[in-house]
Amino acid sequence: MVLLSSIKRAYCRIKNYWTPSANNQRSLFLLLGGIGVLFSIVSSPLQAQNVVELLRFESAERTIYEQEPVQRLIQARLTVDGLAMVCDTAYRYLDRSELLAIGNLQIETENAIIWTDSLRYFSKDERSLLRGRVIIEQENTGLFGTSVDYNFEEKIAYFTNGIRLVDSTGVLTANRGTYFEEQDSALFIEHVQLLTEEDYAESDFMTLARKSKRSYLSGNVLIHNTSDQQRIRADSIYADSTGFRQLIGNAVIRTIESAVNDTPDKPTPNINTPDINTLDDPTPEITPDIESDTTFVFAPHINIYDQDSTFIFQSDSLSSSWSQNFSTHSDSLKYESEFEQFTLTGQPIAWYDNTELNAKTIIAQTDSNKLSLLYLFNEAFVTVRAEKSGRFNQLKADTVITRFIDGRLHTMTLEPNVTILYFTQNEEDENDGAIELKTPLANIRFVEDDVDELVATATQGFVFEEDSSLSLRRLEGFRWSTDDRPIKPSIDLEYRFKAVPNQPAFILPLRYQQYVNDKKSVNFNPK
Repeated sequence: MVLLSSIKRAYCRIKNYWTPSANNQRSLFLLLGGIGVLFSIVSSPLQAQNVVELLRFESAERTIYEQEPVQRLIQARLTVDGLAMVCDTAYRYLDRSELLAIGNLQIETENAIIWTDSLRYFSKDERSLLRGRVIIEQENTGLFGTSVDYNFEEKIAYFTNGIRLVDSTGVLTANRGTYFEEQDSALFIEHVQLLTEEDYAESDFMTLARKSKRSYLSGNVLIHNTSDQQRIRADSIYADSTGFRQLIGNAVIRTIESAVNDTPDKPTPNINTPDINTLDDPTPEITPDIESDTTFVFAPHINIYDQDSTFIFQSDSLSSSWSQNFSTHSDSLKYESEFEQFTLTGQPIAWYDNTELNAKTIIAQTDSNKLSLLYLFNEAFVTVRAEKSGRFNQLKADTVITRFIDGRLHTMTLEPNVTILYFTQNEEDENDGAIELKTPLANIRFVEDDVDELVATATQGFVFEEDSSLSLRRLEGFRWSTDDRPIKPSIDLEYRFKAVPNQPAFILPLRYQQYVNDKKSVNFNPK
């Protein structure tokens, strides 16, 4: 009996030790967590398959959550299938391979750090549902959203309710998107906006390959270069790191030559500060006088080559351009910013004032959007409609070179095989016949756009007396194509979407703010 009583008392002491009070139990778990003891809980093969390794925690208990048996962990630091995480509360479902973590959650993977308000993790397919304030950081890239489905095995994040990507170059937002972590590429869908120091872009769809620095935008694409005061629109646009852009479908380039850029200097966005994006929406340029300093170019397809200070665009399809003083129509068009030069081929036509130019090749050089030189090569023909009489003065040659001063016609050189038909008027501005000249070389000087002097060599000339039928006289090759002349565009190149927000649409999580502050402290290097 004495022996039995001793055994019973010893059993009671052991039972009391392993079944402590609530306070003692809390102290025990704090002690275990404080010394960093590794505590593994492996479920039986017939139940949940995920392995939860507890590194630190305040308390743990079995309970019922959402009508299912769970193990609840408070203020836990743990790993799940190799993923390290810390959270306020974690629920490990005992009957299935699922974990729910809630509150101030931080997850570390091989290549990224994730912050979120809640995580529902499915171990079988290594996917998870991130909800609330979600931030994913990979190297120098930050992604923000409120609803993200994440596949930890394939390292793919599906942003189902808004995506915001921030790096050292700018900000990219959309209604939905997918980020491929290993490929460092992304897909953006609906309400796509890109904002950098020099460019703003918007479209309905965008793919971005960040490693190769290539992007493709489609669906009513608009790009605004705020430094050059240039806007580009097309059905779709491809771009890469070499400065090449391909405008596909209904391409338009609008350039404002003399407008002042009042866009204030903006700091580079930095994902390592709580103020994730300090860029504002680009300030709209001062509305220019569209009739004096704006150039439009239209074509089905346009290729742009933008390198350093050189800007070139080229179209091998039916193209047209418009400015107040000069317009063109051609089968192909090339513009080089270094020389402010347009090159037109493929039955090109050009117009300025009341003059039409035709040749196999037309080269126009401008100075601050004003004509400075015009070259017409091979079968050149110039038609000038007299303002008062309405008659057509005509000049033809193999080559015609026209010079302008401050945008006004100054001199014209024609050679060889020159033919000139010029209608004359008397002192009362009445029609007074015409003169037709044939010469290998002719130089014409103009004053206020009127012929002031004509010098020709080895001239053969004809003088025609005034006759009512004289106004119908035409040189061979005459053209007057008023129906082809571009008119002043009324195209809308305004933004469809509101300004890109300066910051994410939520207050940054505390753990993320602490991470940023710690990172700034490490990187701080006082002079």
